[in-house]
Amino acid sequence: MATETSTFRIQELATAKSLSAGYLENRRSVYWENGIPEKDYSKSTGFALTQRQEQLVYSKRLHPEYQGDRPSPIWRVSRRAMSATPSQRISDLAQSKRLHPDYRQCRRVMTMIPTSTLRVRPSERIQFLARHKTYPPLPIKHNSDWDWGEWETDVNSATKTASASAYVINLATPKQSHSQYKPPKDVQWSVSKEALSHVASERMLKLARPKNRNADLEDYDPRAWNVSMAALNAKATPRIEELATPIPRKVRTKK
Repeated sequence: MATETSTFRIQELATAKSLSAGYLENRRSVYWENGIPEKDYSKSTGFALTQRQEQLVYSKRLHPEYQGDRPSPIWRVSRRAMSATPSQRISDLAQSKRLHPDYRQCRRVMTMIPTSTLRVRPSERIQFLARHKTYPPLPIKHNSDWDWGEWETDVNSATKTASASAYVINLATPKQSHSQYKPPKDVQWSVSKEALSHVASERMLKLARPKNRNADLEDYDPRAWNVSMAALNAKATPRIEELATPIPRKVRTKK
């Protein structure tokens, strides 16, 4: 019974979906053959707002104690306000903020140096740091007219007559190219007659043939597939039947 049910389910899924009665082939919904259809403005849509939407339509109300901007920067102050005594909290807030004890004002462009600073004697460390950086002299030979080709070499005579060891000579020898190394070919080269008259093998013809992609472009009919008898008579396991069962929350009835 499970095999017949699974076979019927596979056949049902393999069946192509039927087209609707008003389906038109090769016609998109965003294009019209006779231009843009005219819109009927005689009918109007009636809107119904909820009580919450009606409340959101109105602008926000001002605070009951809100007072607008005064018409002029000069206004009349009452006698009671002029003779009122402020509290200790208002007096503390009215005082200006004190500066930091280490705060220093901006100096002038021309700073006046006191006489005591001018007469102070710097330490040895400050004198060492105050010295300018010295550079080694340029390697220039005297009486050479600035021509480096006339300079005498500074290499020791023993160094010039020294002989290198076998290991140094081995390292100094340039690396030889591979025995099968071939230099790059020219853009144009001559082809031999044997290569022109050579007959390619079947394997070479098969590799030279471009890949056929017609199978990817064709629309296969799933009903034309051949299913083996072993697949038709196969019995699904309980786990496969559980996975094949559609999820109840995703099942929707068609209108």
